[in-house]
Amino acid sequence: MAFDITWRGASGNSHNFQTVPFGTNFNPVSGVYIFCRQTQPGKWQALYVGETQSFSQRLNERINSHEGFRRAQRMGMTHIGVLVVPGQQNRLRIETDLRHGLKPPANEQSVFGGSGQ
Repeated sequence: MAFDITWRGASGNSHNFQTVPFGTNFNPVSGVYIFCRQTQPGKWQALYVGETQSFSQRLNERINSHEGFRRAQRMGMTHIGVLVVPGQQNRLRIETDLRHGLKPPANEQSVFGGSGQ
C-alpha cells in the first residue's frame, strides 16, 4: 500500500514522496528516493537520501550493491519514498536540499571505511 510523506529540505521547500514498503518493484524512471522508517504512528525518520536515473535499476536490480541501503537496513529501514524528477540537475538539487535538511544518518560516511552512493 502506497501513501504520501512530505519531507522538507534545508531550503524550506517541501517535497511529497510516494512511500511504499521495501521490496516494491519500480518502473525505470528517474528521481529522488528516501530510505525511511516509522518511529511512532505518523512520525517518520529519513535514513538515506539518494537520486537515480532509474528507480528500477537502483532500487531493484542493484539494491544489494547499494552501501547506503545496507546502512539504512541496519538502522531499521522499512520503506522507500520516491519522487519522480526528470533531469539530473533537478534531481541533484532536490537530493542535496533534502540531505542537508534531513541529515539522514545512513548518508554519513565513516572515516574508517565504507563509501557513499
